[in-house]
Amino acid sequence: MEPEVLIVFVDSLPYALLPQMERMREAPQHWPLRPGFGYSVNIHAEMFAGLLPDDVGYFGEWAYDPPRSPGWRYRALLPLLDALFHPYLLNRGLQALLTRRYHPGTIVPNIPLRHLDKFALTGIHLLDDPAAFPHPSIFTAYPSLRFMPIPARPKGERDAAAVEQAMAWLEEGTPALFVPLPDLDGFGHRYGIEAAPYLEHLARLDRWLASMTERFLARHPRGHVFVVSDHGMVTVERGLPLALERAVGRASRRTYVYFSDANILRVWVEDAALREPIRAYLERFEGGTLVTEAERRKYGITDPRFGDFIFVLEEGLAFEPSTFARHKPKGMHGYHPEAPGQQAVLLHWGPRWEGEPPRRMRDLHRMLAAALEGTW
Repeated sequence: MEPEVLIVFVDSLPYALLPQMERMREAPQHWPLRPGFGYSVNIHAEMFAGLLPDDVGYFGEWAYDPPRSPGWRYRALLPLLDALFHPYLLNRGLQALLTRRYHPGTIVPNIPLRHLDKFALTGIHLLDDPAAFPHPSIFTAYPSLRFMPIPARPKGERDAAAVEQAMAWLEEGTPALFVPLPDLDGFGHRYGIEAAPYLEHLARLDRWLASMTERFLARHPRGHVFVVSDHGMVTVERGLPLALERAVGRASRRTYVYFSDANILRVWVEDAALREPIRAYLERFEGGTLVTEAERRKYGITDPRFGDFIFVLEEGLAFEPSTFARHKPKGMHGYHPEAPGQQAVLLHWGPRWEGEPPRRMRDLHRMLAAALEGTW
């Protein structure tokens, strides 16, 4: 029997904001889901393939991987170029020239020129092209599930285009469909979650999700509807400077290397004598905490390629500047998975789930597979 399943993915929808969604809060079943450590590039692999970072071999989009970096061929010149092109705009302009053929379409983050030979783009976004993802996922294991790519429209206009296409396919009777709605994430990063543009889009989503759910269940009254998100979002209240080099010395391939996303810091130590000074600096850093070995095992980030140290800020804080961006965003996710604002949404309409309540993204993957297999 062909599965009757509608899966709508809303990027960065916080469970904490569900009470503000007049229609969605009435879902027959709803649960908060705890994301994994890190960002969407890894959480999507867990949601839709059941795989943790250790399983896929990457943690974050960028990693310490010199031979595969965009600046490896220029490594002898980079320190000189960094000194000559010291003003920020000149530095970024030269970086753009040096990296223009590196993964076309990708914006290289705020990597200083002298470190351009150290970091490579290694994370693979499952939703970009499920067929190119090197592991089975619900999109390849269940070919009857119609996959909608993210519409090629400007940010802020993609959700409306996706809903329009989804409504047409549902009207045709498409029995199994995946719909991505990515724009809420951008509104959160740009404005924060208390701002009017964000809340207005949240209200639009509430109406769109209700319309898709009603249309699908009218055609497939015994089917399943899932509305899911990958993580929450909080407003960033304060930026924090990172003075690691001032505290323990200049970073290099002979000493240590670090990459700071907005709120996660990874450090790779080359000189063993620096391990304890780096640890001491991070343990004293107010506003964040080192990820413990037990947490690394729990969330599947034990691979030493992910960093000797992984440090995460408290909700509402961001590094400013970071290796990822010059300024802090207005809103951010990627904090500790147990932080209240990071909890994702799982809503369900259809035959009731009577098993253990889902708690993590791997639990969601098992539920989606059960609905698609007809073993619910």
